[in-house]
Amino acid sequence: MEEKTILAQILQVLDLYASDMRKQFEALHEKFDSLQRQVQALSEQTNTMNKRIEDMDKRMEGMNGRVEGMDGRIEEMDGRFERQIAQLERTVNERFERLEAKLGHIRVELVETQETVDFHSVKIAQHDRKIRHLLHAR
Repeated sequence: MEEKTILAQILQVLDLYASDMRKQFEALHEKFDSLQRQVQALSEQTNTMNKRIEDMDKRMEGMNGRVEGMDGRIEEMDGRFERQIAQLERTVNERFERLEAKLGHIRVELVETQETVDFHSVKIAQHDRKIRHLLHAR
């Protein structure tokens, strides 16, 4: 009978130990479930963030396309402005050349006019002398 008592006590100790182990397993299982829920929540947050990042990437691609389009238009405008400025410079240079030619002709005419005036001044002075000489001779 002693063997049965010892065996009953061993079984009772094993039951207590098993009960403790079950409680620890249940606690670990609850912690594991809690961790699993946290991991799942983090996974969902990561997925949400990934979707947001993908949306932002798409927006950035769209913006990059717009910026590239604007760059093209700016370059086109720059080319047009350069062509217009070059045309304006050519026009201004042509007009200045024409003005210089006109001024050259006007200078020649002024020199000729001055020579004519000088010639007539000399002639008038000669006639004045003759008239004075004729008036004194009388």
